[in-house]
Amino acid sequence: MNYFMRKNFTVCFGALLAMAMAAPVAAMEGVQSIEQIAVDEVEVNRGADELQAVLRPHPDRDVVNTVLAFNNAHRTEVVVRCVAYNANGRPLGKAWVKIPGNGLRFILASDIANGRDFVGSTRCHSAGKIVPAAFIVGRVLSDTPANSTLGWGGTKMRFPTVVTY
Repeated sequence: MNYFMRKNFTVCFGALLAMAMAAPVAAMEGVQSIEQIAVDEVEVNRGADELQAVLRPHPDRDVVNTVLAFNNAHRTEVVVRCVAYNANGRPLGKAWVKIPGNGLRFILASDIANGRDFVGSTRCHSAGKIVPAAFIVGRVLSDTPANSTLGWGGTKMRFPTVVTY
């Protein structure tokens, strides 16, 4: 292969690579961010005394709900915002809660499900350090994973299994 053929091949390959990399970016322009999706955002304000009543097994087999509990590790008030996603990954609802310094608050999956039964996941974020926990409440009580990552922007939390019906 001579010099001119290699140069033309390099230019053509570079142009094809640039087009291939630009195609997904152009396709993502039509995707809406969480803030642009039209779902209702609900403010929730439940404390530790109400949590004791919720964390009791219920005899009714047709009722299951997930408790998303947040413990504030700071002295100042922190706001946690959550978005629930259904099994197909589409946003279903939003909720937020103010947690007082060194306090505890919780959200129920039914709060962010907009009146629907759903099985999916929930992602939350806060500006401060939050320690999350999750429990599935129904005929029996069981805990479920709650993953969190503390970074410069605060705490990002993911609840992979959230259920309400």
